[in-house]
Amino acid sequence: MKILLVYPHFKKYLETNPRILEALDFPLYASFKTAPSLGIPILTALTPDEHELHFADGNLEEIPYDQHFDLVAINCFTPQAKHAYVVASEFKKRGVLTVIGGIHASNMSEECKLYADAVCIGEAEQTWGEILTDAKNGKLKPFYRGDNSFNLDNYVMPDRRLYREKKGYDWKPLLIQSFRGCKYNCNYCAIPEAHGKCLKKRPVEHVMKEISMNMDLDGLFLAEDQFLLPDPEIEKYAFQFFSELKKMNYKKEIFFNSSALINQNTELLKLIKDSGVNSTYLVMGFDPISVKAVSHNMPEEAERNIKMIQDAGLEIFASVGVGLEADDTSVFERHIDFLARNNIKHVEFWILTPFPGTPMWHKYMKKDRMLIKDFDYYNGAHTVFQPKKMSVKELDDGFIWLWKEFFTRFPLAPEEAAKYYNLTDDFKMKHNIKK
Repeated sequence: MKILLVYPHFKKYLETNPRILEALDFPLYASFKTAPSLGIPILTALTPDEHELHFADGNLEEIPYDQHFDLVAINCFTPQAKHAYVVASEFKKRGVLTVIGGIHASNMSEECKLYADAVCIGEAEQTWGEILTDAKNGKLKPFYRGDNSFNLDNYVMPDRRLYREKKGYDWKPLLIQSFRGCKYNCNYCAIPEAHGKCLKKRPVEHVMKEISMNMDLDGLFLAEDQFLLPDPEIEKYAFQFFSELKKMNYKKEIFFNSSALINQNTELLKLIKDSGVNSTYLVMGFDPISVKAVSHNMPEEAERNIKMIQDAGLEIFASVGVGLEADDTSVFERHIDFLARNNIKHVEFWILTPFPGTPMWHKYMKKDRMLIKDFDYYNGAHTVFQPKKMSVKELDDGFIWLWKEFFTRFPLAPEEAAKYYNLTDDFKMKHNIKK
């Protein structure tokens, strides 16, 4: 069969809310383009050689609607859903079999089925072979359901050949998956519903092999934020993982994620630093520690954990969420004070987005608090729900005020800004920034 894999277009955070750019003294590149998520290379690896694979990234190019394909498979997150539906509908009109998969499809399967012939729910490793067989026979089932029981010991090595040579990406990191699922059922997180409520770990030696096979890509991006969770099994895995990474002597930048809910083992933090990690992307607003810190004005535990991270030599880039249930208009000033008090110099802000499938989505839908159903705006730059303790305008305006106020109080030199933010080429040229 001739198969087209599609990564749909999505409107970026800054593209949909120009007020953020207007609030800043340094110009950010609004339409920054990165290589696709792991869904595409995993499907590529799972597809037998007898099939002819093609790939289209809607963020770089037009979708080839008028070419002949036997099957079109679309992998998408929620901000891509609107374009995914268009792609599926256009190919269906042409008589081409279509299937939508990914985290959005797993959590919104009935809606996706309105546009595609079939929906893949859960892990592709459990369903893709059956989808290919049925497509070859000319008819797809409405739904293909995995049960999230796939053993990561059998994880296929993602095959990135379809986009490795594609031109137009601003950044092509090695996106690595080490875990699937999560036992922490945070209100705003879609992962447990889509990938299961238990944490599965991929063999460390398998991850290291994948890293060694892709040393030419632009740095290493550890996709999950579970490495520092306070769990004995995760701690054991993290020690093994970062010990092996240290032996590898990886020289490019390593992007590491964490929440404020962290393991108290200082030796693990030191090992992470020694393995080549220099900073952590600290997400605030999901876990109970960071929620308590600012929304409930009880910062002691979060501040202790942040100090532990900093004492290990890791710089923090904080990704700060606003619009939680306890937030009123006083929360914005508290965020500025918290960041200043903890010497966090690099930050981004986002508005809480109740993604489909999350506990908060179900709660807000039941109470008729979801105001915007257009998934183009589900990217953290817009208020898509009715806040509990302030108006939509107050949350939108407070969000913009945070961007402006933080960088007014704590301005960055151009060279420093270039290390952490995607600046426009004109700005970098003006300030002789070579990165």
